Amino acid sequence: AALTPRLMALYHSLHDHYGHEPHWWPIFGPDRNWEIVIGALLVQQSKWERVEAAVSRLLEHQLYHPSALAATSPELLSPLLAGVAYPQQKAPKLIQLAQHLSRSVGGDTTRWLAQPTLPLRDELLSLTGIGPETADVILLYAGHHPVFVVDAYLRRLFARLDLISNCLTLPYERLRATIEAALPPDIDLRAYPHLVGSRTMLFWDYHALINEHCIHHCLASRPHCDTASAPRRPFTRPDKCATHCPPCLGCPLRPVCLAYRHQATISVIQD
Repeated sequence: AALTPRLMALYHSLHDHYGHEPHWWPIFGPDRNWEIVIGALLVQQSKWERVEAAVSRLLEHQLYHPSALAATSPELLSPLLAGVAYPQQKAPKLIQLAQHLSRSVGGDTTRWLAQPTLPLRDELLSLTGIGPETADVILLYAGHHPVFVVDAYLRRLFARLDLISNCLTLPYERLRATIEAALPPDIDLRAYPHLVGSRTMLFWDYHALINEHCIHHCLASRPHCDTASAPRRPFTRPDKCATHCPPCLGCPLRPVCLAYRHQATISVIQD
């Protein structure tokens, strides 16, 4: 119960700073859900800008749909994934995923993702190349299941704000369950009309805001705490960065960030 207001205060600060970005996950092809599945697998250890380029090449070479990917070879697919991390490893994983989808539901992504959350999550985790974080990204963004995605950005930000004890080392499932319990199904979202009362949309928007914040301001080694107007990212679709890259005077979390206050204290002592 004590964690709930702190989590919502953080969400409010991030939303107030960045606003709502409906284009946070831009879609280039005709199958939104399948493209999110592709993106979730390719973005592992990769910048999103490179994933966009890879998806565009899949469309250009008519290897976008599950049926086309299921019938191709790693040798043909790997060059099209150039730029993303480990294309030679991700190519066979993407092909195996497309083959699984073709066998189980005839390539119907919508039908596949409409399964109940727990059995679908178990199925995703049984597939090569899909761990808990990737599974939850697919569940949340493609399947609209109410699961909170835990990633390195979240752990970094929560640790610097001291939101959850030992969040850098807590097991994935325990940290996810802690956050979901603090943001229960009956949580009051009336203050945020863009969420249309949906807890799933809260999880979607919250994760997106955390990611944007850790890309623009809360960087791993050299945070842009006092940097005004962090530069826009070179996305293929400029509307993706339309409202998430606003002119600003620096990180809005400086007053409550323990890492920032610690840094400021050290600076004063050195001066």
